[in-house]
Amino acid sequence: MRACSAQGHRRSPMLQLFGIQALLWSGLVTPSSAFFEYGSNVHALKSSNDFKRWVTNSSFLVMASFYREGCGFCALLTEPWEKAATDLKHMVHFVAIDTEKDSKLASKVAQKYGIEIKGVPTIVAFTPKAKNPIPYNGERTAAAIKGFATNTMPDFVARLKPETYQAWSDYSSDTTRKVILFSEKASPASLLKAISSEFRDRVSFGLAPKSSFSVLAKSYGVDSFPTLVALRRPADDFEDDAWAHKHFGETQFSKMALTAEAKPTFRSLEFWVMPFARAPRSAKQKPKKRVAKGSEL
Repeated sequence: MRACSAQGHRRSPMLQLFGIQALLWSGLVTPSSAFFEYGSNVHALKSSNDFKRWVTNSSFLVMASFYREGCGFCALLTEPWEKAATDLKHMVHFVAIDTEKDSKLASKVAQKYGIEIKGVPTIVAFTPKAKNPIPYNGERTAAAIKGFATNTMPDFVARLKPETYQAWSDYSSDTTRKVILFSEKASPASLLKAISSEFRDRVSFGLAPKSSFSVLAKSYGVDSFPTLVALRRPADDFEDDAWAHKHFGETQFSKMALTAEAKPTFRSLEFWVMPFARAPRSAKQKPKKRVAKGSEL
């Protein structure tokens, strides 16, 4: 794997300059190439607080690049790294740490997670389901990076079986909102994996394969796959009547068909799931008193 030294002082300034000039002459890197400026979909981490926000506390897969400005191979990675971050926006988080400008953070992270930064760029993937990051040694192309990321994404979707469905859907033991994904496939798509990460611990998603749950799907009026079905819970009786009527009407569920005609996006799914992710209430809220206009207080 092509890489530069992790610290700039290990190479003479003349060699660094020659390497960058060679890349400029080749047309592979332009003079305007920049490393993750404001507006980029790649988050430049500069402090422990940044790392905690984007990596430690994340429920998403986080692709991290350790790089150094002045490294020609790092410059070459910038474009595919940006493209992958843009194409997988909201679904996978992309971050970068400058091993020279932010050497303290880079060293701290490398030491804590056992990352060997023998050269840059060094790429690893942090996932909430693994204690140690996963090294990425694939091609430095957007397609390869995206393929690795989507295959490595965590998902928090329970695999339902007829014998486990009743216990999973029982609100008496767990008041977390239940959303069923009726699907013809045995595993959720990347988009659903990302949504399960976004609503982790607030919504419990369960994958119900059509082969085992066709009768249950029919009882919810599901006639196309995949379809999401949010189950009403007893705590919803304490919600505002208008809210309950809007989202459930006269039924005990709400559904959203994920059809090809209206291709779902992360934002559209997030918008649909968001109302169901609110914490359950234990009592009906009293309506606020309205003060008539012009009346004295």
